[in-house]
Amino acid sequence: MTVRAVLVYCQCGHHTALEAHRWRDEVRLSDIEPRFVCAGCGGRGADLRPDFNRGNPQLAIIGMKKGRPRGALN
Repeated sequence: MTVRAVLVYCQCGHHTALEAHRWRDEVRLSDIEPRFVCAGCGGRGADLRPDFNRGNPQLAIIGMKKGRPRGALN
């Protein structure tokens, strides 16, 4: 299954949803997680999750509320 969008979470609480078309199909999420730099805290690395609902930012917020103290990079 091809991921069309991803939810990106930073440990500081920032989060976002991104379209995944910029990466080739064979790229694994774990391979690109270390490349992210948070615009809020400047931290490197992120937790990426497949977004099967295609870039809905509300899902990033819901994901954080379900016990993950993480947010994605803005």
